[in-house]
Amino acid sequence: MWQTLALGLVFFPALFAACIRSLRWLAPAWSLKDRILLSGRLVSSVQAIMATLSGLVVIFSCKDVVHGRHWIAREYVWIVVSYMTYDIYVMYLCHWHKTQDKGPADGKNFWENLRSFLQKERLMVTHHLFILLVLTPVAVHLRGELGDFFVGCIFTAELSTPFVSLGKILMQGNAVGLAHLGPFPLLQPARLS
Repeated sequence: MWQTLALGLVFFPALFAACIRSLRWLAPAWSLKDRILLSGRLVSSVQAIMATLSGLVVIFSCKDVVHGRHWIAREYVWIVVSYMTYDIYVMYLCHWHKTQDKGPADGKNFWENLRSFLQKERLMVTHHLFILLVLTPVAVHLRGELGDFFVGCIFTAELSTPFVSLGKILMQGNAVGLAHLGPFPLLQPARLS
């Protein structure tokens, strides 16, 4: 449990930092804000793929829906806790960088930025806090030795996240000129004859 939580608390920020650093090399013309936004989406996609695969392993391993057990169902909960904690910070970081584009007066006060972030991202922050404060205790303690199959089903709910992130990445790529980085024919702007 504690090792898994520690691993997640190191893995996601390290992957985020590696993505930012790689994008500085791959796309030197991009602003820090653009690299942060894309890196956050990439890490989110990685976590979603990991959660979905973990969920599928649990689902197909549990022959008995109520009493079937799989170690991933217990351990991946701690990866989710570390990811949700990391993601709240990254969402705030993205919000802060977006407010910097509006002018220097908007980005100076931490408390105003935090209030603005909580108002704008209230649903996502509530979602993350609900998972941390309600679903985690239910998955770890309150369900006892029952229902790993259903925990696996909950993990697969992340299946749509890589596709949502890909859509945002493609829109961001068109906005900042990703099409000029290489063979991305879908990102090429339409040419009018």
